[in-house]
Amino acid sequence: MRHAAGPVAVSLAVITAAATLALAQSPKAPPPPPAKDPAALSEHTALLAPIQVDSLTLTPIVATGPAAAGAATDEQLLVLDEAMAARQVKIREIADGNVNSLTFVNQAAHPVFVMAGEVIIGGKQDRIIGRNTVIPANTTQEVPVYCVEHGRWTGETKEFTTARALAHGRLRGQASYAAQQDVWNEVAAKNKVRKTETASGTYRKVAQQQSDGTLAAMEKQVDAALAKLPAADRGRMIGYAVALNGAVATVDMFGSPALFKKLETKLVRSYLTEAVDIAARKDAKPPTPADVKSFMADADKAVEQKSYDTSAAETVINSGMHASKAKVGYKPRKAASDAATAPAAAAEPTVYQNYQAK
Repeated sequence: MRHAAGPVAVSLAVITAAATLALAQSPKAPPPPPAKDPAALSEHTALLAPIQVDSLTLTPIVATGPAAAGAATDEQLLVLDEAMAARQVKIREIADGNVNSLTFVNQAAHPVFVMAGEVIIGGKQDRIIGRNTVIPANTTQEVPVYCVEHGRWTGETKEFTTARALAHGRLRGQASYAAQQDVWNEVAAKNKVRKTETASGTYRKVAQQQSDGTLAAMEKQVDAALAKLPAADRGRMIGYAVALNGAVATVDMFGSPALFKKLETKLVRSYLTEAVDIAARKDAKPPTPADVKSFMADADKAVEQKSYDTSAAETVINSGMHASKAKVGYKPRKAASDAATAPAAAAEPTVYQNYQAK
């Protein structure tokens, strides 16, 4: 005997169709949030694997987003060593002999980026640049500096040349965030441990060790590790997070790979100058990305204060409990057609950021 299956089948079909329509009309569940990259420092930067050389850990920082808006501008920036080599920059004592100011003459058609801690020798006393900043093209202005040779105030020339060296981290920190006496104290401490004391107390001999072969063995280890990185990662590098025996000491980040590349060798040698006198601890571990982010956050959350201005850029600093930060950014530009009344444009990109342990 046949069963009357027709009405049942029709009912099931109607129910199924209704359920499908209801699902189609109901709002879709939001997709799960993307997994966070544990190596990300920010939305646009990330850390690569650390490089370990004795007590020093260098963790490369790469840009992860599209090319920075300021990359093209940064490519036009000169740095101190190349500008001086081309005789486009002159630095000299100012007329009244102020220890903490020098006259910076940029005769180039491009702005010059200078870093706090860059060593310049000559004049009446060897100095280091006192602020991270951008000196505009075709400009003469006073720049802040610190003396790193307290026992001399004589000289046959008032001109300075670059030592092609960057002071070690603690001295760079004193230049950016402290005072002249703190700079002298750090110079004396480094000269003592390096056995480079002189009658005038200059930092010059320590600076010379960055290129005379003293640090060559350590530098080769860094170069060998960097050579193993994929070309794409090398091309995206914009800085380093630096640790000493596992404790984060410095973070340097540039607005573009182009500017970083010009200064990378100088930076690495300054890190080695810091680490060479620190015995490696066997139990020390490289800092984690969380460690680096926590270090940076300590300074980021502090109140921002103006530090130095040029017509091209502004330098601001933050002083946290455990770390300080200096940031150089281009100044917003106004419309050329009505510069007096036009509203300021959106904030220009950051040129450089430095975080330094206190």
